[in-house]
Amino acid sequence: MNDISDILRELLDRFSNTPELDEEFDRMRRTDEEFEKEYVIWCEDNGYSVKDGYRDFINEIIESQDSYWDNYQEFGNNI
Repeated sequence: MNDISDILRELLDRFSNTPELDEEFDRMRRTDEEFEKEYVIWCEDNGYSVKDGYRDFINEIIESQDSYWDNYQEFGNNI
């Protein structure tokens, strides 16, 4: 069984937040029936829509990373 959250994090690491990430995820859904089924279950379990769930999850990761760096800089830690 695939861990969809881990796969999405790996795709984000590999492709950043680019159209290539969306293309690769769409390709995975089209070519792997088991992955598609697991993705649908993951969406249902996590309260995401099947259409936009992966994108919502990716955006949440990016927002949490941005929030981390904002807090880091707020306390005088400049890079």
